[in-house]
Amino acid sequence: MSEALTLHFPEYVRVAGETLQGHVEINVPMALNDKVENVRIKVRGSIETRITETEHRPGGENETHYKTQTVQVLSADQQIWDHFSSPQGAQILTCPFQIQLPPNLPPSFHYSHHKGKVVISYALEVVGARHGIFHANRRIAKVFSVIPAASAWELNTHAVLLQGWNGPWKSVVNSKEMRHGILFGELSEAKIELVLPDIPSLPISTGIPFSFHVSTRTKPVHHHDLEGKHGKLFPAPPASPADIEFQLTIQGKMSAHNAHEKIEENFDVKGSLGDKAAVSAVRTIVDEPEWSGGSNTKDKGVWRRAVHFDGRFTLPYAPTFSAETAEWNYVLRLKVDFAGIGNGLELEFPIHLNSGSACPPPIGYQPNFANAYPLPAGPPPMLSLPSAYWTGDDHNYDDTQ
Repeated sequence: MSEALTLHFPEYVRVAGETLQGHVEINVPMALNDKVENVRIKVRGSIETRITETEHRPGGENETHYKTQTVQVLSADQQIWDHFSSPQGAQILTCPFQIQLPPNLPPSFHYSHHKGKVVISYALEVVGARHGIFHANRRIAKVFSVIPAASAWELNTHAVLLQGWNGPWKSVVNSKEMRHGILFGELSEAKIELVLPDIPSLPISTGIPFSFHVSTRTKPVHHHDLEGKHGKLFPAPPASPADIEFQLTIQGKMSAHNAHEKIEENFDVKGSLGDKAAVSAVRTIVDEPEWSGGSNTKDKGVWRRAVHFDGRFTLPYAPTFSAETAEWNYVLRLKVDFAGIGNGLELEFPIHLNSGSACPPPIGYQPNFANAYPLPAGPPPMLSLPSAYWTGDDHNYDDTQ
């Protein structure tokens, strides 16, 4: 009953181990008239896995079975008011609450596929208990998200990345010989290289600096062929950062009562390579073509060309996680398509994601400053979660209590 009970709970991303703080405004006359005897706060978190199994029967009929498993990771209750101890004549009461989250909670997560679903969700619920079996309890629910706290090393790395990375770098390289035609003709070559900070784990929602280099070597041609009487010389480097495919792939598995299913989904990385709306955010440097050939201009040689892209990318997804019924990790993939059939060149390598966020210290709660955050950096950035997470339809509310 929204008129009798009003929840005030800031919509932050929460860090495992922090203390949830908020308050409930209780209109006492309305609550008593509605037969509300007490008000309590419930906080629940769970890992829900559901796997769909199809049994093929003789005669072409199929039978579908569902296996669902719930692992409770958070269960906390706190009573904040009851009508027996309510001050005489009180009209509107402000009842604060504080509930500390366990330090080892998994990150919020939502993955759904026709063969399975994994949901790691959290919700805070205000329950106004009413006496009698014909009087349903009054409830106000708010879903929130959680990330694990980063280690000291991860926090330090995150801070250095924000200031400008000056540490060691690592590179991932791939090259390929290719033909413009299908079967015949001399071979050309293309090479791609991605350069990243040399760190074992990347913080989410943080700008990660990178350089991406594409270099090509033509098959033997005449010097004047560079002008392109018959189109661009093959293989032509990409002209724009939007011409590069840049994706993050989540890979993992789920289980429910001895049934197993894989997790796999691709996400386009936004605000960087491959994003047509972010071309200006990536610096592009095109080298002058370099000729290697005989001293006689009539002799054939090769043209070498290169383009370089510098920028940052962010990955606002749930940190890497592993538990008994759900686990996942990530793979970064870049692809450049050159003309012809089968002339794509890819880089693919695993990455580990961490939260990059510290657990905020507990502070005294003041209702007039409910949205104040205890750390100067402010709350963690929002995770990229589907709308289905925020509806709460897949959350285990434990409504029997």
